[in-house]
Amino acid sequence: MKKFKFDFIVILIVIVIAASFYFIPKISNDSSGDVVVIQDKQIIGSYSLKEDRTVPIKGLDDGYNLLMIQNGTARICDANCPDMLCVKQKHISRNQESIICLPHKLVIQISSGKESGIDAVTN
Repeated sequence: MKKFKFDFIVILIVIVIAASFYFIPKISNDSSGDVVVIQDKQIIGSYSLKEDRTVPIKGLDDGYNLLMIQNGTARICDANCPDMLCVKQKHISRNQESIICLPHKLVIQISSGKESGIDAVTN
């Protein structure tokens, strides 16, 4: 009976540790962003997530993407790229989430609008 009790305690500890690895990042990274930043080789534009709008984006090589900002989220609702993967991506609203359109070399990223004082740490 002692061996069964010990096994049960070890299994319970492993489950608690595994659950903490799953839930703690979700809880701590729940920061919503404030701004959508659109860039190709340089920053094209920056728009607030608080205002609903539709933004046409003219990209490289006659590339066309249509960004829709609605209810605090952003997504690509139309594009003329061959694979349409950017259109199939989910809505983004949290800090550092992004939508990337490789054929048009376009990156749409959510930013908090606040700069953290540290960019990188080196020794």
